[in-house]
Amino acid sequence: MYAAFDGHRSDDFAPYVYVSDDFGGNWRPITSGLPETSVNALAEHPDNPALLFLGNEVGLYVSIDAGARWTAMRGNLPTVPVDDIEIHPRENDVVLGTHGRGVWILEDVTPLERLDADVLAANAFLFPVRRATSLNEYRPQGWTPGIWAAPNPPTGARIRYWLGAEADGVTLRVTDATGNPVRELDAPSEAGFHEVIWDLRLVERDASGEPMDPGPRVMPGTYIVELETGSDIVQTEVVVRLDPRVELARRPMMARHLSMLESYRLSGPVDRAEEALERASDLVDGVEALVEARASEAMTRQIEDVRASIAELDDALDEASDGAGVWRRIEGVSGPPTADALYQLERSWEEVPGIIGRVNALMAGEVDALLRAVYTEAGMPDRGAPVPEPRRAG
Repeated sequence: MYAAFDGHRSDDFAPYVYVSDDFGGNWRPITSGLPETSVNALAEHPDNPALLFLGNEVGLYVSIDAGARWTAMRGNLPTVPVDDIEIHPRENDVVLGTHGRGVWILEDVTPLERLDADVLAANAFLFPVRRATSLNEYRPQGWTPGIWAAPNPPTGARIRYWLGAEADGVTLRVTDATGNPVRELDAPSEAGFHEVIWDLRLVERDASGEPMDPGPRVMPGTYIVELETGSDIVQTEVVVRLDPRVELARRPMMARHLSMLESYRLSGPVDRAEEALERASDLVDGVEALVEARASEAMTRQIEDVRASIAELDDALDEASDGAGVWRRIEGVSGPPTADALYQLERSWEEVPGIIGRVNALMAGEVDALLRAVYTEAGMPDRGAPVPEPRRAG
């Protein structure tokens, strides 16, 4: 049991905090590390009695050894009197009632709950990850009357880890329950505590092995988080649940997800094809600037022909690639894909691969011939790698 006293009304601002291990028969002070200021609130973590939180006139202090030592909780908490402390039983958040600054919440204190000498001595430690919710965000128009909104915290899985020393390289990856890769996340390698937010989106690689942009959110289920530092590999699980406001049976949910994947797998090659056509246009502009008025009639005609071929393919790709972006529309609706979305997706799969083949043929044929005719000795950039073919799910 704990007891705290406040003597500021008697002009005494010393911290008074005591603990008893024998039902109040004997008491000992636990104030090491506390500043000379009154104590207002004290809370013990419900699952770890060694984790204590203390509020005083200048902020929040925490102890991981039952009060033997106290450390100030800095971060973005201002210097403010803390008058009350609650630990949320479901979210494991520490909620502070302050004097003059409103409510302040420290989200999910699992790392503090699990922190001990063994963790601090480890080369790498991955803390348990709280269940993540795949939220469908409401995005009102900015001018809609009667609606108040404030910035949300990052959505997704909050992954925290400890490194006992700086690592040569850190790999933080997410896989499904069978080990198939889902996402590789950028992860700091300096010693100390780190937090990385996984936004619950998957990332696939195209046929050339290059990672694509982040795609749809993953299906609800259990995923594996793996931290590798070279000498250590540690793992933990993260459970992803569907937005609780959404009611969707498993079968239509799976059909929706597969349709989004089909669309997403087109988007990478389409982006690469668009980049290739833009690069080809820049190369043609470079040729034209290089030869300027010295170009022969044949060279001028060759430049015009290549530019016309680029414009034709650019129009064809733009017309055929609606299905490559339809996954974002599907994701915005809590239901199966519409017939129109499926039509656009099927049409794009019928037409886009052929257009990508034509883009590669253009780059290897007309563009390459034009470059060879003008720049071989000028050291100008080459036409780049071919665009990978899209891979449809089996």
